[in-house]
Amino acid sequence: MRVALIQTPVWGTREPPLGIVQLAAVLKSQGFETRSFDLNNFLFNNRPEEMKNLWAWEQCSFWYNKSEVARIFRDHLRLIEKFLEQVLAFGPEVAGFSVSSSTILSSCLFASLLKKNRKDIRIVFGGEGFRDADCVKRAFEESPADFIVAGEGEITFAELLRRLDGKKDPSGCKGIYFRRSGGFVHAGVRTERVTLDKLPYMDFSDLRIDDYRDNEHIALMASRGCIWKCAFCSSRSFWEGYRFMSGERIHQEITFHKMCRKGLHVDFQDLVFNGNMERVIEFSKLMVKYPPFDTAYPVQWVANAVITPRLTYDALTLMKRAGCKKLIFGIESGSERVLKKMRKAYKPAVARKVLKDAWKAGIAVTCNFMFGFPGETEEDFNQTLRFVGDVGEYLERVYPSRTYCGIEEYSYFHDHPGKFGIRQPLGHHLYWESEDGANTFPVRLDRCRRFEEFCGKNGIRIDAGVQTSVELDNCFSLGDYYQFKRDFPRALDYFYQYLKEDPRSQAVLERVTDMLKEESLPSETRVRFRRFLQKKKKRKAAV
Repeated sequence: MRVALIQTPVWGTREPPLGIVQLAAVLKSQGFETRSFDLNNFLFNNRPEEMKNLWAWEQCSFWYNKSEVARIFRDHLRLIEKFLEQVLAFGPEVAGFSVSSSTILSSCLFASLLKKNRKDIRIVFGGEGFRDADCVKRAFEESPADFIVAGEGEITFAELLRRLDGKKDPSGCKGIYFRRSGGFVHAGVRTERVTLDKLPYMDFSDLRIDDYRDNEHIALMASRGCIWKCAFCSSRSFWEGYRFMSGERIHQEITFHKMCRKGLHVDFQDLVFNGNMERVIEFSKLMVKYPPFDTAYPVQWVANAVITPRLTYDALTLMKRAGCKKLIFGIESGSERVLKKMRKAYKPAVARKVLKDAWKAGIAVTCNFMFGFPGETEEDFNQTLRFVGDVGEYLERVYPSRTYCGIEEYSYFHDHPGKFGIRQPLGHHLYWESEDGANTFPVRLDRCRRFEEFCGKNGIRIDAGVQTSVELDNCFSLGDYYQFKRDFPRALDYFYQYLKEDPRSQAVLERVTDMLKEESLPSETRVRFRRFLQKKKKRKAAV
């Protein structure tokens, strides 16, 4: 049986999508003729000028808008059909889509194109979001999907393929949904979970690392789940508990991939790499004792970590010897009161010690911060400034969150807004407001701005956190915010500032055009912007 695994936009372009390269390895090891296809990276590498910023994560909101995704597919249909031809040439009997909230619209559209050209192909959607029945219902209503795999796909998808290949009833495959009688049916919950040590090594033979933006690294996810229960985080809800590969298994996979590449470093994509310190110590000792393959090009690695007293100076020194180049910590706030509200399981004093010890061990450190968590006061914010001022000399950089404090679907924060004093209904995951009206999106943006200003004055390096520019991001974000609030004159003013820097952005121009149709818009504003658009058309025609 031939199986195509497909990634659609919007997704990262720095490395191949981990879900697909891992699933490809599993299916190939079980005898399925499998090929991976990345429409997301294909479009990114072949995008015209007017699409250049659509892969900047800060503008991914376009890919959540049904009409805008449809327009992208319509305007660039020839390019998408060129990719479609590659998939059809493989002759798949089953097409499996890796689906998330950012890719579901494009997955639905590309699956429809695929089904239109191959009516007998079986379409399978999979992804952690399909634990939610509403997401399942939406996918069946808006796409030609025949099956949906809920939860981890390595076991369930392989079983489904065996049943389809043997022409057996798929309803006995736990963990899937399937179409029946004009609706859909759940085959039951799969309780069996993947044993990470038994997974085959990731398969990059179809999605070559050299075709991605950073071809000197591989991404590796050596655990699933998290040991913490942060109120704002949705990722933990997708994984039950915390599972991890043994140190030996991690060492083996790195050694395997190192045999194929000289200049290789590893980015661990785990939610938390040090959730089990025994595993970290075991891995580090193996890396020191048995350096992977070519010692002339030592492996360096980067990982997300949590603050814990067990991250001692001795442990950090061993990790440094094992190749640890950088650790990334979600500090988020310097206020102990706010950390408790977030359900972060550490105190600022412990963080200060760990950050200093990491610096002494020679490990670079990035600290992430968010702004305007519900209940955060000006004094709490000032405590964050004092904290970053205290530890600034130990940091390689700080990363201010450009969503400031978004409400992620499936997070505790999202499911219990009343406990956090959030005005309901939520309306928008970024543009929520506190019940007293004191905490708004512009307020949070301003705190981020002041945080950056403080860091700049104190010589603390700032990671912009955007792929366009901070100025463009602020203009776009505030334009989007005021458009959502239906304050069209202010929204147009910010989008006008945006277009002065990125005049070819078709997506922003479409928004401006749509707002000019609003009856509530003052006539002088409408006239001014129509003149602006006419001038742009004339300049484009002249070129």
